[in-house]
Formats: sequence, C-alpha cells, structure tokens
Amino acid sequence: MKKVFALLTIVLCCSMTSLMAQGGGQRQTPEERMAALKEQLKPLNLSAVQQDSAVAILMDRSAMGNMRDMTPEQRQDAMKTYTEARNKRLEKALGVDLAKKVVESIPQRGPRPGGGGGGK
Repeated sequence: MKKVFALLTIVLCCSMTSLMAQGGGQRQTPEERMAALKEQLKPLNLSAVQQDSAVAILMDRSAMGNMRDMTPEQRQDAMKTYTEARNKRLEKALGVDLAKKVVESIPQRGPRPGGGGGGK
C-alpha cells in the first residue's frame, strides 16, 4: 500500500509540475510581444508605417520606470501617467480616431493572480 501511495504521489507531483510549466504566466520575449501586437492590429488595416509606429509606441515601456520599488498606489499612478502619455503619442502618430481604435484593439491586463494589479 505504501508503494502505491508513493507512486501516486510521484505521478501527481509530475503532473502538477508539467501543468505549471505550461502555464500562461510566462513572459513573452520582445519578439513574441511584437508579433502578437502586429497580429492584433491586422484587422485595422494600417499601412506598414502606421503599424510600425503603433507597435514601437506600444512596445516602449521606458517611461514606466522600475515599478518593483513602488508602492501599489505609486504603481497605479505611474501606469496612469504612462497610459496617458502612450495614448497621446499614438494620437500624434496616427490621429485621434485611429489611435482610439488601436488602443481598443489591444487587450488590457486585468487583475493578476494573488491579488496583484488590477482595478479599484
């Protein structure tokens, strides 16, 4: 009986490890993120220049700074400031209507597991 229990425990642990390795929480490489953004923007029928501009603006996260050292309130303020600046850059590059469509076409991050991120 002990051998059966030990075997079941090993199988369960291996299964859980496999499921965790497949999890969606893995970060995308910049190349994967860029390809995903281009795919999300395809339905908008942007010109190549417009698409490249939009992707460059969406990929630029330098204005966010290091959020690890911030309190949750500081992070929320930094994200709001970043989002407003990003949207203004998109409007300048693409025009108000097209920028709005681009913003609407990209998925917004919701709350993260474990209580991090998310709305109010």
